[in-house]
Formats: sequence, structure tokens, C-alpha cells
Amino acid sequence: MTITRDEHGIPHVVGDSVLAVARAQGRATAQDRAWQLEVERRRAEGTCAEVFGATAVEWDVLARRALLVDVARRAYAALSTQSRAFVDAYVEGVNEVVERRWQPWTPLAVFAVQHLLFSGFPSQLWRRHLAATTGDEWLPLFRTEGLPGGSNALVVDGSLTASGLPILAGDPHRVIEAPGCYAQVRLVCTDPHDPFDVAGLTFVGVPGVQHFGHAGDVAWGITNAVADDEDVYVEELVRHRDAVIARGASGWEPVAGRVEQVRVRTGADSYDVHEVEVLVTERGPVVVGGPDEPETFSLRTPAYVLGDLGLDAILPLLRSRRARDVTAAFAGWVGPVDNLVVGDRYGRTEHRVVGRIPERDGDRRWTGGWVADLPRRTGPVLVTANDRATPDFERVGSDFAPPHRAHRIRELLDDRAAAGPLTPGAVGAVLGDDRQTAGAALLDTIASLVDLTDLSAALRDRLLAWDRRMAAGSVDAALFAQVRAAVVDGLSDAPALRGVDGSPHGELFAPWFDLRGRIRLCLPAILAAGKPFGVDVLQLVAAALEQVATQPAPAAWGTGHVAVPLTPHQQLGLDAPDGSAPPYLALSGDDDCVLATRALGGTGACLHGPVARWVWDLAGDSRWVVPLGASGDPASPHHHDQQAVWAAGGTIPITRPVTEESA
Repeated sequence: MTITRDEHGIPHVVGDSVLAVARAQGRATAQDRAWQLEVERRRAEGTCAEVFGATAVEWDVLARRALLVDVARRAYAALSTQSRAFVDAYVEGVNEVVERRWQPWTPLAVFAVQHLLFSGFPSQLWRRHLAATTGDEWLPLFRTEGLPGGSNALVVDGSLTASGLPILAGDPHRVIEAPGCYAQVRLVCTDPHDPFDVAGLTFVGVPGVQHFGHAGDVAWGITNAVADDEDVYVEELVRHRDAVIARGASGWEPVAGRVEQVRVRTGADSYDVHEVEVLVTERGPVVVGGPDEPETFSLRTPAYVLGDLGLDAILPLLRSRRARDVTAAFAGWVGPVDNLVVGDRYGRTEHRVVGRIPERDGDRRWTGGWVADLPRRTGPVLVTANDRATPDFERVGSDFAPPHRAHRIRELLDDRAAAGPLTPGAVGAVLGDDRQTAGAALLDTIASLVDLTDLSAALRDRLLAWDRRMAAGSVDAALFAQVRAAVVDGLSDAPALRGVDGSPHGELFAPWFDLRGRIRLCLPAILAAGKPFGVDVLQLVAAALEQVATQPAPAAWGTGHVAVPLTPHQQLGLDAPDGSAPPYLALSGDDDCVLATRALGGTGACLHGPVARWVWDLAGDSRWVVPLGASGDPASPHHHDQQAVWAAGGTIPITRPVTEESA
């Protein structure tokens, strides 16, 4: 087996058997991302505080309480014999390089880590907090297609392309990390009885290619379907003698529990011990609170109930030849529930929802079944952007991202297709679109204002003449963002929302409890309400316009709207070690642009955006990019050699290797 690398250091793995490919992939990943693998292993096991100190305790406690390792062990045991051997071979390759050995189940725990807070349960906690603080009156305004999103995926069939074959493209959005959560890889098996050649993106520390792949004759990608697949339960726990009991539907019931110890670094060679009580009720593991605490919540997920993460899909995906092979591989997918787009050289294109959504009775109790007949559709152009794509999505959930991005992508594709056959470059360029479509509601409100001062009227006219592009070099974009921020500030200060801002469950959950962020995402619905939170909207918008109009003109949007990839230290509230942080580059885009680069406070640095960009051309001209590069070593020339292309909304071609080594 060999590991070769292209001009960007991206590994191309070749093996004469499927297990040789897995082992070489593990080895290549460890060569490129050894420190990141160590961090991911510790995140999975809840041992980050041993390295990072007290700021990591919150994460370690949640990882232990959420039973990440327990679920991973069960899911590993449930894998098919072939899948387990593939994971074992990958771990063998990792262990040839890293200092601290991985366990056979560690890749599954790493996969679980990536989705613990990527799920919907923190938002469920926030809605409970909002209702407890203000009552139910304002919940509808925050449930109107207002969840944060950003991921896009699309497929166009051969009737619209220059080659006559489908083109797929997309860009998953998450926290922008350094190193990135996704790694580019090409996996080639030369076994004549089991051949495959797959290029794609993989979570660092997880074998194969999970969500985004091109297998030659077929390609696929996903976005999050924002499904109602998890439940948070209010628990009442008390200590009774030497045990903990919970109030259940039919009375008090025993709670399974154990005490674990988290070592917390306090100095170069000194540690404290923090004890964690891990409790599991009949409904699920307790993730917040505990016995005799004012608020206690347990979490029930399909992965916990089934003891399965759906990773038996990995080998069938590598071996796929047609769209039906990909959809069959995802038939056993568990979570997160995803929108899958797929296309093949034989004319098939499809969008379907995959994963496990529990059936519930009228009291939301799980019945043991799973929602059947999940949405699926075909057509020449299929777009998914975390939105409610069809009325059938009522079976998926009730909260989705606003439709602005999906509508804009479809509009751009239709315009380009009308001008001539689509090419990979034209399709990929759609993902870099920076037009602010969600801002139309605020601009319409601004247009309706009368009796303004001369300065405010001038700013109103300037914003209405603006091309609505959140371009890095645009001062008008910065002015719009300032007005929007002032409106959001005014709404958040409404007496009706007093006490809502901020997390009652610790800093780890703070991003989900950011009231201003919630208001900004739901601003179109809030502005359309009669008198939201008891606020006169026209008066508030006029005051915001006057506030910005009387200030000095801001610098261009990209001056402050810069990508800040967070190192593990920074994610845990520490300073990045010298030389470890990549450069900060100006970014176009905004919350609900197709290029969804989310700014802190709506005007500041960008910590959330596309963590990869991919264009799969079934005719062979495929492209991809990640925010930084293939290497996790800051001293490597490939640490952030893709960053400038990524920041500009571009992609790099998938090219042939230029170096080779024996694995």
C-alpha cells in the first residue's frame, strides 16, 4: 500500500485490499493531524481538562454525562463483521503513528463528538428557557423558520450541463476550526474483486468517506435535515438512602448511576480531580442538572436507544456504482438525519431524507417505531439548504432554516442554465454568492419610514440603492449590518424579554442562548409581527437609522468581517499557542447569504461558515477546498495553503499525486 500526496499535500491512499486502504488512511490521517487526533480522542473520552485545564471541565462533564464512549462501544459491537474489520484496520494505521493508542471504538466516539452539540437539543433547552422566562407568547416568533443554518447542497442533472452528466455541489457550515474538522482524501482499492476509487471529505478520525464523496460513476453530499429526532425531558431527581431516584409516569423509579473522575490540570505537573455523577433515567442520560437541583434534563436520541451510529454505511458507500447503491447504503443511517443528494452517470438524480426519526404518541412518548416514508424527490434541479423543501417535511420536524438560501440558489442556477449549459465552475460559483436576501424585510421597513432627519433620509436612500451584496469591500454592506445590529439591540432590550439573554446552563451552551443572535435570524418574522415584544417596530427602526447616520462611516464590511479559525485552545477559552493560529482573512457573505459566514454580533469576526466546499462533476472535472489545508502542523506549507482560495469563495481541482511513500 502507498500514500501519495498532491501539490496541496492531500493524501491519495492506494491499497491492494479494502483493509489495506483503511490502514493506510489511518496512517495518513495521523501523519497529517496527530495533534488533532489527540484532541478529538480526548473530547470523546472527556479528558480534555488533563491538557487544557479548568476551562475544559464543562465539555468533559457533558461528554461523560452524554455517554459518548458507552454509545460508541455499543455501536462498534453492533457493526457488521466487515465494517468492524475496516474500523480496526484504520485504528491500526492511526496507532502506527500516534503516541497514545486508540481503542477500536474510538473512531465511532469521535463521530459522536462531531454531532453532540450539532443536534437540536441545545435549542430545545433554549426554548424551554424562553418560555420559563417570558411565557409562551413569543415562542411562535422564534419558531418561524428561524433556526441557524448555512449548509447547502444541490444536484443538477445532465439535461442542463455541458457534459450531459450530473453535477453536484455543496458546502457544510460549522464552527471554523484550526485544523478543520474535515479532511480531503482519495481512497483507491486495486483488489480486482473489490475495486473502488473514491475522493471525498472525511471527519478527521473517522475512516472512509461519510457525507461527501465521488466514487467515479456516482457522487453524493448532504445537508442537515433539522429533524425532530431527539427529546429533552424534564427530570425530578432526589437522593434516597444511597441511591438516586426519578419521578416517572407511574411513580418513583431507580436511576442508574456511577461516579467518574475528571483530572484537571492546574500546573505543569499538578492536577485536581473533579467528580462527575453520570446518571441515566428510563428516558435517557442526564445532561443538565442532577439530584435536588432546580433544573434537570435528560436526553433521548436514536443513537442512544439503538446503540447504533449508522456507520455500517461506510463500506457500501465506497463500493457504490449507482445512485441506488448510495441510497441503499444510507438506508441504515441513524443520525444526524440528513438531506442526501445523489447523482450518477446513468441519469439518476435524487434528494431524499435519511436517518431515524422516532414515532411518538400524543404525549410525545416514543412508541418504538421510526417515521416511515421520509421525503424524497427527483427533478432536473434539486436544492437543499436546511430548509422545508416540500410540504412532506412536516414528517421531519417543525423548525427549519429560512428559505432564502434555497430560493437564491435555485434562482442563480435557473439564470445560469438559461444562459447556456452549466459547467462545474458555474455551479461551484453559486456557493460564493453574497447577496443579502433575508435583509429584504428590514430594507422594506426602512423604505416605509417618513419624517426622517436629513441624515437618516440620506442613509435610507443609500441603503435602498445598495446592490444588497455583502461583499468584503462594500461600505454599504457594513452600514446595513450596523443598522440591523442597532435594531436587534433595541428589540433585545424590550422589557418583555428581560432575563432571556444568557445561558443558565453554563458557558458551553452560551451560543444557543444568545438572544441577539436568535432575534437576528428571525428578524423578518419579527418585523412582520404587529408589535413584537411590545415594541413599535417603525419607531425602533427609525431610531436605529438615526443612530448609524450620526456616526462616522464604517470601514468596508471585510475589515471586521474576517475568518477566525479557532484552535482547540481558543475553543476552550484559552489563548492559542504562539504560531499556531492561521492568518485572519476578510470574508464576504453574511447570516443568510448562500455564502453563510456568520459574524459575532452580526458585525464582528466570523467564527462560523463553510468548513468545506465541493463540486462533484460526473464528467471528471471535480473540485474541492477546505478553510485551511491538509496539514494540522502550523509549520507545514500545507497548513493553510487553501485558505485564500476558500476565503474568495473558490475551489481547487482534484489533481494527481506528486509525491509517494510506502505505507
